[in-house]
Amino acid sequence: MNNKTLTKSNHNNYRNSLFLLLISVFLFGFAAGAANHLTDEDVSCIGESDQETYKLNLRVHIMTDITISHASGVKMENWVTPKDIRETIMPEVNEIWKQANIQWVIESVIEEKVIKDDSYEEAIAFLATTKRDSKGHSNPERLKYLNALTQPQNWSKPEEMDKNLFHIYLWPFMGNTSQGNAMKGYDNHTSVGTWTNKFNRGGTPEKVRLHEDHDNFERGSLSRTVAHEIGHVLSLRHNVCKTKCLMGGKSVGYRLSEEQIKRARAVAKKRTSK
Repeated sequence: MNNKTLTKSNHNNYRNSLFLLLISVFLFGFAAGAANHLTDEDVSCIGESDQETYKLNLRVHIMTDITISHASGVKMENWVTPKDIRETIMPEVNEIWKQANIQWVIESVIEEKVIKDDSYEEAIAFLATTKRDSKGHSNPERLKYLNALTQPQNWSKPEEMDKNLFHIYLWPFMGNTSQGNAMKGYDNHTSVGTWTNKFNRGGTPEKVRLHEDHDNFERGSLSRTVAHEIGHVLSLRHNVCKTKCLMGGKSVGYRLSEEQIKRARAVAKKRTSK
């Protein structure tokens, strides 16, 4: 991050953006709690007799007009196209989520220009340099910057947040050794980078491959990261699966456990019943 003192104009813009952000977090988080909070009864009602395919709507935002320059010399722009989304990524995401009998339907694909106000340069500098701490945690400050770059007119309205619509934002870069983030407090809002250096522990970033063989996990793929992050907005957590796990752990892959399937389907059922 730039350590120079902010100008008065930048400071005011930053303060106003933060104020709006806090209001958004409160409103969206309130809706998220109502929509995704599961009781034991919610989960137990999803059994073997429930064979319905739950169809969940997804709005994809391809963030454009943004270049993030890494210390390695790589300049990263978004390279994914709407065709990649429709013909490669979403079919692969649905192949992964077929094990839970959940289908993702594209509501729209938006090629969205980022907001470029006085804090834009600070934001992209932060994204280019931020990294995990000594405990392996990503810096949560990056979520504030990412949110401030999005166009509010493309958000769900607060009264729509518990309805059947999820949002995913594709960015050039999410920070060093990171590839995606389900943004808590934003409900149906998750972000994924189309470049990453997670595989080389903070080295030179490379474009993420669109997909890979499920039986031959190497680095993961953009499709898998999308499937993983939207798993979080269906209430799934890390490290509760033992073998070839979609949601992370020592054995990474594409699998959901029976308990994860039940939980995800319980959230999907609540969403589609609105």
